Amino acid sequence: MTLGERIALARKQAGLSQEQLGEQLGVSRQAVSKWESGQTNPDVAYIAELCRLFGVSSDWLLLGKEEAREQAPGRCPG
Repeated sequence: MTLGERIALARKQAGLSQEQLGEQLGVSRQAVSKWESGQTNPDVAYIAELCRLFGVSSDWLLLGKEEAREQAPGRCPG
């Protein structure tokens, strides 16, 4: 899955149109469309804002990797 496909997936899961996402980010619907189609990539500042809006990690958005969940260390008996 490409960066654009992940942006589109996250946008759809958030229930937003390209127009609505563009409004929230201060960019045009056409800019969002170009990101999703892979014609251009969003600037770093938009990547951070997309992660915040969608509640996803930058690792997932940029690389498609799930963030490793840290587990609490086991407790010693006693």
